[in-house]
Amino acid sequence: MRIAAIALCILVCAAAAAEGMLTARIEGNTLSVAWNAACAGDCTLTVYRDGWPVRVCTVSGEGAVQMALDGAPGRWSARLRTPNGCLTAEASGGAVRQPETDPTVKEPAPEPVPTTAPQPTEKPLPQPTEAPAPKPTAAPAVDGTNRPDLAAEVIRQVNAERAKQGLSPLREDAELTRAACVRAKEIAQQFSHTRPDGSAWRTVSGAAYGENIARGQRTADKVMAAWLTSQGHRENILRASYGSIGVCAFVRDGVVHWVQLFGK
Repeated sequence: MRIAAIALCILVCAAAAAEGMLTARIEGNTLSVAWNAACAGDCTLTVYRDGWPVRVCTVSGEGAVQMALDGAPGRWSARLRTPNGCLTAEASGGAVRQPETDPTVKEPAPEPVPTTAPQPTEKPLPQPTEAPAPKPTAAPAVDGTNRPDLAAEVIRQVNAERAKQGLSPLREDAELTRAACVRAKEIAQQFSHTRPDGSAWRTVSGAAYGENIARGQRTADKVMAAWLTSQGHRENILRASYGSIGVCAFVRDGVVHWVQLFGK
């Protein structure tokens, strides 16, 4: 059984620096990243804000991208990972221009620093004396709103990543979706793979074999970028033995709580 909670996890590059050039510059509310590297194959470009990955993409040996910052403050940097090593660059230029605000509009809650959770553990093999499968659990009474549109986009991106690796897509499962929404309300109370009543996360449903959780990322793009740059989460998303998925995005007090549950 695999579980993972979002924690800051930056992949380590090869010891030797890659040959080439990587620059990052802020102009107004735009981050411009340009590179020219000797790539024998595809390269991976990662953009960070305060050390946290906010964009990950595959690029060729030479090119440039621009990214709208939407007035988000912070220390911006970029890393280009190639088969021959890594190039890194801190963003130079002026500070990010803050957008004009309407005092009558409530600003969204800031993204919290990700919280470290227990390391993935293997699910023990069933024994003849194994207890019956857990019964479905009702969602706790927590004020907030489910965002099925965000959940659907996460599932789309999960299957797109699996397709890149030659893996079959995961089918959306109604029971896993129900259980994911129970867990999303629970992590809004206590961000942990341990449930508020002290039981393990897997007791939420007998159909659940793996769990990824996160909170604070406001879009499907951001939470998927964070999961895919963390080894434990990426392994869950790309596990060949999984065949089904349930996702819930639950918004409470302006903060999005994300849960992925994986099944056979």
